[in-house]
Amino acid sequence: MCKKMALLFRNKVIIYTIIHDEISQLVKNLYEFEHHTPKKYLTIKEVSSMTGIGSYTIRQLTHARAMPHRKVKSRIIFDENEIKKTIINYKQFGWTDPDNNWDITEVQTEIGNFHKTKEAPALIEEILRKIIRDELACFSSEIMNYTKKDRANYYGRTVLTIKEAARHFRTSPSTIYSLIKEDGMPHFKIQSRFYIVLEEAEAFLWRETAKSYATEGNIYWQRILQRLDWEEKQRNAIYEKTLKRLEESSF
Repeated sequence: MCKKMALLFRNKVIIYTIIHDEISQLVKNLYEFEHHTPKKYLTIKEVSSMTGIGSYTIRQLTHARAMPHRKVKSRIIFDENEIKKTIINYKQFGWTDPDNNWDITEVQTEIGNFHKTKEAPALIEEILRKIIRDELACFSSEIMNYTKKDRANYYGRTVLTIKEAARHFRTSPSTIYSLIKEDGMPHFKIQSRFYIVLEEAEAFLWRETAKSYATEGNIYWQRILQRLDWEEKQRNAIYEKTLKRLEESSF
């Protein structure tokens, strides 16, 4: 009985400490937010002009080497920093593959063995921090009130209007509305106006891009999508498992 009480007390101390730390960090983010330089996306034509590689070849690289990019409906856009490695490798080796990084047999084997690998279990403290951090971001009315005064600061994230999102993703406002209403792009509303959280939108487009190629049978993009799906499944499983443990420890 004493051992159980000691464990319960320790858990309460841990939770109190984590909540205190996370709320302190939240307040700091709200009032001392440092603006990070957002990604600057380039079109295929711009990448071709910058690298000297033809537009057709660049399109092929997005398939054959899974060069990172985002599909915004039918438009393809690139972040310069993300594509540097692929461009350098292509200029140096052409279509050869000295490291066998894109060997189909190896990729198929990797996909087959993917779930056999054992990941290190997350520490309970890390899981609790993740839960508390996510909950603070989701339901805090103080954060929402703050965004009405200054949209640029939303729990350390970048908030864009529809027009700003269209400029950022090199497309039109109507396309952004379509992504919201037809494809489910993450967003939120303040009264009648739609806003996009940049980091969430980029993650959404990245997954949807991988999904579009994976469903076409592209083995390299299937590997990327499998990793994204697995990470999401792991997060959900850890969340549910931790909630269950917390409920059991309270009785």
